[in-house]
This record gives sequence, C-alpha cells and structure tokens, in this order.
Amino acid sequence: MKELRLSLIYFTTALVLAGTPYFLTMLLGGNTHISANNQDWGGFGSYIGGIISPAASILAGYLVYKSFALNAHQQELQLARESLARLDMMLDKKLETPFNSSILGETYHGQSLRSIIIALSNNEATADKTTKEAILPLLHNIAITADSVRYYIGLLNIHPSSKGNNEWLGELEKAYWIEKYSAICSRMIRVVGQSSFEAKVSDQQLYSFKLVLQGGHGL
Repeated sequence: MKELRLSLIYFTTALVLAGTPYFLTMLLGGNTHISANNQDWGGFGSYIGGIISPAASILAGYLVYKSFALNAHQQELQLARESLARLDMMLDKKLETPFNSSILGETYHGQSLRSIIIALSNNEATADKTTKEAILPLLHNIAITADSVRYYIGLLNIHPSSKGNNEWLGELEKAYWIEKYSAICSRMIRVVGQSSFEAKVSDQQLYSFKLVLQGGHGL
C-alpha cells in the first residue's frame, strides 16, 4: 500500500509538472482566462496525453509487476509455513516414539524418547555411545528445522507490510519454537556433548539453532 501511494504521488506530480509549462506559456502569451474553444482544449489534451501516456504505461506495468511479486511472495510464505508444520509434526512424533530397547534397563523400556532424554540429562540413567548416537541425528534434524525457521522469518521481514508487524510476527514465530523445543534441545546437548553437536551440524545450522532456539538476535 505504501508503494502504491508513492506511485500515485509521483504520477500526480508528473501530471502537474507536465501541465505547468503549458499554462505558463498561455499566461505569458496574454491568455489569462479559461478558453471556451474546443480546439484549445483538444490541443491541451493531446499535449498532456503525449507526455503522461508513457508515464501511465510505466506505472501500470510497475503495478502489475508488484502484484505478481506480492503473489509469488505470498505463495513462498505459504509453502515455507506448510513445510515448517510438517517438520514440527515429524519432530513431535519422533520425541513421543516409544523407546523399545532394554539398553537402559526395563525401567525405561517403552517410555517416550522425550522421557528418556530427560532421564539421561538428569543423570537418572547413563548414556552410552549407542544412546548418544541415537539422539544426535534427532538433534541434527532440529538444527535443520531451525535453519528453515530462520529462512521463514527472513521472508516475513521482507513482506510488504509495516516493519512493526514484521518484527512482531518474527518474534512470535521464534517464541513458539523456543517454548516447544529449546528445553529439550538443551537436554539433548547435555547428553551428547556440545562438541559432538557442533561437529554434527554445519556452521549455518549452528547459527540458526542459536538464533531461533536459544533466543539469539540478529535475524
């Protein structure tokens, strides 16, 4: 809307600038009254049309382009949002998957993976190499998801609306992922070790992880 208003202002300004020399020429020629001659108005219309028509065509083309760009941006946002919803559902399902192994003893057999991670991080059970290797890929997937969230927030930040709304939507998105996954991710890192986690993920994924899930700034 802001760009549309600016375009209309520019167009109106161009119209005024185009008409001003014509009226100045009339005034300097001694014509201080409005003509009743149709030919005079026809000449004025031809003059204005010849100058404004190209500008109007450019403006129309620009508005069409902006409309296509906005629609494409909306579709990209929708696809990113749908992808994040699928990733969220997948992670949720994985964390609630029953731990069907007796490696930690019968006490933890059949419990959800989330419960196992909590027990391991609280030192209620001992994490061996096999257990850590099972948790690390899930932590990696969450880092990949965090990178996708960062991309989505970036799309929100360039959305053609007010800056305040963009920041608010971005912070709201971050708050959701922090609330849902930050605590369990901290526990997983405690189990597998910070160095193992950083060695598993790329620099960009680690950057996104810290920004999205650890309350960082700079998106």
